[in-house]
Amino acid sequence: SISKDFDGFKIADLSLVAEPSQYLVIIGPTGAGKTLLLETIQGFHELDSGEILLDGADITQLPQQQRRIAYVPQNPIFPPQNTMAQILSYGADKIYEDAGRILDGITEMMKLQPHMERQVMTLSGGEKRKLALARALIQQPRVLLLDEPLNNLDIISQSSLRDEIQMIHRYLGLTTIHVTHDQTEALSMADKLAVVRNGELRAMGTVEQVYNDPRDEYAARFFGYRNIYDVSEYQHGIPYSKVNIGSITLRTSHIPDTDQNKVAVHGSEIILHRKTPVNTGDNLLQGTVAEITTTGPTCYITTDIGVKIVLTMGRRPVEAANLKKGEDVWVQFSTEAVKPIRA
Repeated sequence: SISKDFDGFKIADLSLVAEPSQYLVIIGPTGAGKTLLLETIQGFHELDSGEILLDGADITQLPQQQRRIAYVPQNPIFPPQNTMAQILSYGADKIYEDAGRILDGITEMMKLQPHMERQVMTLSGGEKRKLALARALIQQPRVLLLDEPLNNLDIISQSSLRDEIQMIHRYLGLTTIHVTHDQTEALSMADKLAVVRNGELRAMGTVEQVYNDPRDEYAARFFGYRNIYDVSEYQHGIPYSKVNIGSITLRTSHIPDTDQNKVAVHGSEIILHRKTPVNTGDNLLQGTVAEITTTGPTCYITTDIGVKIVLTMGRRPVEAANLKKGEDVWVQFSTEAVKPIRA
């Protein structure tokens, strides 16, 4: 684990592991310490304690240029009059005897060859990020660090650069550490996820582990769990336990830890019925549609079942069903969907 005090903001005993060729995404809000963490791995900041290992070797004291770690900043800055060819070739021949071959291979892989004489001032934001990525790859790193690579790009540029990054990762097999605040980006790109807040690691594991089984309220809310309730009482049993929340009782197949005093239910795991369904042992509760809100292709349906519960459905099915506010409905979700979490 590593620790570093940045004039009051602390990375405190934070321990991350990225396996060879793994794509690790570190996710957290603005101000969580994500960029500082990447800069520390790169060697911009000296640790207060801890060590950084690469393939089992301690590189904590190595200068940046000897670490074989390439860092792509969120807002790369290049001389505006320079061409892409000048940016990519600058200094490479002093580092590598076969710099020309390396440069040709990277530019061919990334389809940059037709654009090599374009000046930086003519490039879009997405093209500048792509140039910065190519510049990093020419260093032939063992680890690639990406700081919010898709942030503040239009949807088309985001999609294009995301595909490019994933192609490069598959082709080169580079261990990659990517930081973002965007859950969709994280879930679509990661082999492994780490959730950070205020310089602290809150959760780490595969996408399935972190998304499907959040361990605390912060991680749950970050991944879209809108239904989070205080538990007044657990009644432990087999094959499920009963959970009292407000005036209703839910059933969960999970065994809560002693410090897990809340439960979370993701809206995507809830089914809405207009007629009483066959009870299969799931949680089944009658309620009234309290609100319907739409964001793009997704509808969020808030239902009053004694507590408010929000489920997600596609916009078109909701419109086709002509679902209305005030309508009586049933909501159904499995005992597996009720997940105990810490505050």
